[in-house]
Amino acid sequence: MSDEKKKSSIGKKILDIFDVGVTSFSFLMVFIAFMISIVSRYFLRVAVSWTYEISILGYMWAMYFGVAKCMESDSHVVFSLLYDKLGFKGKKFCYILNNTMLAVLLIICIYPSIKSWAASKMVTGVLKIPYKAAFFPYFYMVIMVIARAIINIRKGIHNDVPGNENAELFDAAAEAGEQIESDLSEAKGGKAE
Repeated sequence: MSDEKKKSSIGKKILDIFDVGVTSFSFLMVFIAFMISIVSRYFLRVAVSWTYEISILGYMWAMYFGVAKCMESDSHVVFSLLYDKLGFKGKKFCYILNNTMLAVLLIICIYPSIKSWAASKMVTGVLKIPYKAAFFPYFYMVIMVIARAIINIRKGIHNDVPGNENAELFDAAAEAGEQIESDLSEAKGGKAE
């Protein structure tokens, strides 16, 4: 294995551990905060105010890191009723257009986001965590989604479009159907003579 492939493989493993690890840890924080909140509220009859804040922040971080991972595996929720009905060229056009719009819009929002984030002096209500720390993963998500959108545009240009996994099977079935129709028309034509 070449040095370049080793470096990209190591980088991919680090990103995978980072994405999956942080997302899993964030969901674990949400779960533990919910459990503490439920036990303290209903069994100890004491409200613990920091659990709500931890669960919100944990959910936010899980979302920010999870979005990038979902973009990589193309496993995010989509409503693809129209997309599924399109032919290959239509799917390719929509796939490239969707990823181009996503990348362009996120690139446009980077500067105002950084400006707002840098100017923020706010802290969270209970734990007094600065918003700069709480919302920092947003920038990771934006950068990763832009990078993944560019990769998807490249894949689309090279005809690697989602929803086309069974294109060869559909083409073979269409050819077989055409062959059957031609055989039937020849058989009917032969009997008629």
